[in-house]
Amino acid sequence: MNYIKVLISTILTLWSANSFAASQGGGLPQMDIGSYPSQIFWLIITFGALYVFMWKIAIPQLRTTVEERKDKVSMDLNDAEQLKTEAKSILEEYEAKITNSNLEAASIYTDSKTDIDKKIELSKKETDEKIRSLIDESQSALVKKENDAVEEIEAKTIETIQSIVEKFTDEKVVEEDARKYLN
Repeated sequence: MNYIKVLISTILTLWSANSFAASQGGGLPQMDIGSYPSQIFWLIITFGALYVFMWKIAIPQLRTTVEERKDKVSMDLNDAEQLKTEAKSILEEYEAKITNSNLEAASIYTDSKTDIDKKIELSKKETDEKIRSLIDESQSALVKKENDAVEEIEAKTIETIQSIVEKFTDEKVVEEDARKYLN
């Protein structure tokens, strides 16, 4: 029903335009109903040629271009996936190397610390032994000096006793007798 209304309004418009153009004396040539058959003929020829051109030349080229782009995108995606896989493997290798180097560094650190601790302990022992030997030498020297001092004091005491006894009694006391009285 709508088609009929559109057709009727088109015919009325063309008829009124034709009668207007005829009354005006010329008007627009494309509105001249007498030239419609040639205009429709050239319209069909032009659109037919355009259709054949699009069908045989333009659309196949576009189709080829689209397929090439799809192939290129597909290849690029495959390459990207491959590069992603390679990057992951390189990253895993890098992380493994980092982990190994950290473990190696920790091992070197503990070995070095152990060696240094052993050397420090050995140095402490050597120093302690030297200190003990110096203390022992000092103590033995002190004991010897003490003994020497005691002997010297005893000798001086005996001498003093002998000289006192000799002064007061005019007798000479033997060292052994003075030692008896001293102890």
